[in-house]
Amino acid sequence: MFGYVVPDEANLKPGERQRYQAAYCGLCRAIGKRHGQSARMALTYDMTFLVLLLESLYEPETGTGENRCPPHPVKPRAWSRSSVTDYAADMNVALAYYNCLDDWQDDRNLLKLAAAKALESRYFAIRDRWPAQCQAIERELKVLSALEQSESADLDAACQGFGRLMGELFVLCDDRWSDDLRELGNKLGQFIYLMDAVLDRASDEKHHRYNPVSAFEGQYGSFDHFPALTMLIGDGALAFERLPLEQDLPLLRNILYSGVWVRYSIARRTSEKPSPKEENRK
Repeated sequence: MFGYVVPDEANLKPGERQRYQAAYCGLCRAIGKRHGQSARMALTYDMTFLVLLLESLYEPETGTGENRCPPHPVKPRAWSRSSVTDYAADMNVALAYYNCLDDWQDDRNLLKLAAAKALESRYFAIRDRWPAQCQAIERELKVLSALEQSESADLDAACQGFGRLMGELFVLCDDRWSDDLRELGNKLGQFIYLMDAVLDRASDEKHHRYNPVSAFEGQYGSFDHFPALTMLIGDGALAFERLPLEQDLPLLRNILYSGVWVRYSIARRTSEKPSPKEENRK
C-alpha cells in the first residue's frame, strides 16, 4: 500500500526534481543512521511528501551535503536532512514493520517474517519516542485486520481506518495546524487505501485474496470508484490549501494534484491497450 504519493516527473522543473531527490536521499540516510543500514530497504517515496510538507510548514534547521552510498556508489548524491526527516524516518520504519507482519500473515512469506523480526526492536524504540502515532498504527491496523478476516463489505470502514492511521502520522505536534494536517493525512490515507484496492483487484481475485472493493460490489453491486477517489483527494487538497505553505509549494502541489494519480493512469493505459491477439485480428 505504498508508492502512491509520488511526484509527476513529467511536470517537474529541474530544480523541483533536485529538491525532491535531496529530500528522498536525506530520508534514506536518516533511516540508515537511526535504524541500521538494512532498514534502508524499507524506504518508500510516500514519506518524502511528509518531509517536504512538514519542513515547509515548520521550517526546521536543515543540513545538506553530498555523499556516495551503497545504492549509488559512483556519483555522490545531494541530500538534505532535518528533525522532520528523522521523524519521517521513524514513521517509515514503523509502517514497514507492520507491512512485513501483514505480508507474513497474508501469504506466510518467511522473508517478510524475517524482515519484521529484524525491525522489531527498532519499532519498539520508535513507539517509545512517538506513542500516539504508534498507538494509532496498532489500533487502526487491528481494525483493518478484523475487517479483512471477516471479508467485510464495509468499504467505508476500511478506508476510514487507514485514513485515521495516516491522519495521526501527519501530526508532528499538537498546535494550531494539527486539525488541517490530520484532515489532509486522513483523506490522503483513505485515497491510498481505495486506490490500492482498485488497482489490486484483479490480482487479489486471481489469488483468492480479500479485496474490499470486490467485497462491496459482491453485496451492493457495481461501484464507480473514480468519483470517490476524486472527492477524497479534493477534500485533502482543501485542508492542504489552508496551511501557510511557501517553501516547495509547487512541488507539493505537483505531488498532491497530479503525482498521486500516476499509478492509476499507468494502470488505465495498460488495461486499455489491446492484447497481442486483438492486435493480430485487426
